[in-house]
Amino acid sequence: MRQIAQIALTRTDEERRQYLQQFHAGHHERLPGPNDSFMRWAYSDPRLEDVPLLLAELACTDADYAGALEHEADVLVRQRAHGKSPAQRIADYLSLLGMENSERVRTAVASLLPPATADPAVAATIRHMRRRWLELYGDDPFFAED
Repeated sequence: MRQIAQIALTRTDEERRQYLQQFHAGHHERLPGPNDSFMRWAYSDPRLEDVPLLLAELACTDADYAGALEHEADVLVRQRAHGKSPAQRIADYLSLLGMENSERVRTAVASLLPPATADPAVAATIRHMRRRWLELYGDDPFFAED
C-alpha cells in the first residue's frame, strides 16, 4: 500500500490522468481491491500542501509505531469518525498528518490516554491513529466520487 501510494503521489499530471483512465476502464472487469478508493484519490486529487506530509507518512517504518497504544488509537479514530460524512473523515485524516510534532495536539491526545503515558508513546499513538484510519476508512466511498 505504501509503495503504491508513494508512486501515486510522485506522478506527473499526465501519468495521473492516464492511471485514472485505466482505472475506470478496468474497474468493472475486476474485483475491488483494498484501498482502491484511497489510491484513486491519491492519483486524482493530492492536495499539494499535503504531499510532503503524505510522503513522510509513507516513509514511516514499524519502528515509528513502537510503543503506540493500539487499542486507544483505534478507539480515538472510531470516535472521531462517528457520525461524520466521508468528506469529513478524509479531512480528519489529513488534519492528523504531522500532528505528532505539535505540542498542543500531543497534550490534547495525552489527556485522553492513561495517566503518565510517555511523550514518545503519545507521538507513536498519533502515528498509529493514521495507520488505523487507513485500515478502517481507506476504502471510503468519498475517494471514489467524481
